[in-house]
Amino acid sequence: MSLCLATAGVVKSLAMASFMLTWTHSVEKIEWQEDWRVTPQGLEIVEVRVNGAGAGMEPPPDARLVDGWFRWKPQLPMSPEVALGKSGLAGERRLCIDGTCQELSAILGRPVGVSVAMMSVCKPDQTAKAVDAKTLLARGDDFNVKGEFDRAIADYDAALKVEPALVEALNGRGMAWRAKGDRRRALADFDAALKLKPDYEVARANRKSLFSEIERAGAQMPLKGKDAAK
Repeated sequence: MSLCLATAGVVKSLAMASFMLTWTHSVEKIEWQEDWRVTPQGLEIVEVRVNGAGAGMEPPPDARLVDGWFRWKPQLPMSPEVALGKSGLAGERRLCIDGTCQELSAILGRPVGVSVAMMSVCKPDQTAKAVDAKTLLARGDDFNVKGEFDRAIADYDAALKVEPALVEALNGRGMAWRAKGDRRRALADFDAALKLKPDYEVARANRKSLFSEIERAGAQMPLKGKDAAK
């Protein structure tokens, strides 16, 4: 199963069967923990723990005190999705898998702040859409090495939809276009990468090499700028 996290148009998919959510009250300095399971029927909260008691973090009457933690099982039905709001008094939520925790902002790649984040059981189409840009980039690079240039270009296109300023994807796609003999598109991608990152030496070297190839082939291409061959 996979858990999907979403906020402001960003979706991340995490393969897991269970996880813990935790946060700390910014005033009371009390930690709150929730254990969750990801099931085909929805998200199930298994147990809640709070390390003490304070304003807004009071345990229910049926809670058990074990080693300084109040523990209880909320009687809540499974839900296909859960909204994670944030008040000014609660620190940012952290999601923990096998003892490793990350703030939601780090997982989503953007500050969550007081925005509502949604967590849900991923649908098949969500899992496909949630593949991150770095994964797509790595897969595109692999296809490039194998000579599967059309598949490489498709992955670079997908990576750039997720992260438009990913210069490595622009450079990789330029290399794939060049290998396919489309020098014009290759040049456009190298130019775009250098516009975003002028000191990107890999793209600069590829661009210079492409111009040398064009000169050797006697190709006639319109050049932009006085230093186009630099």
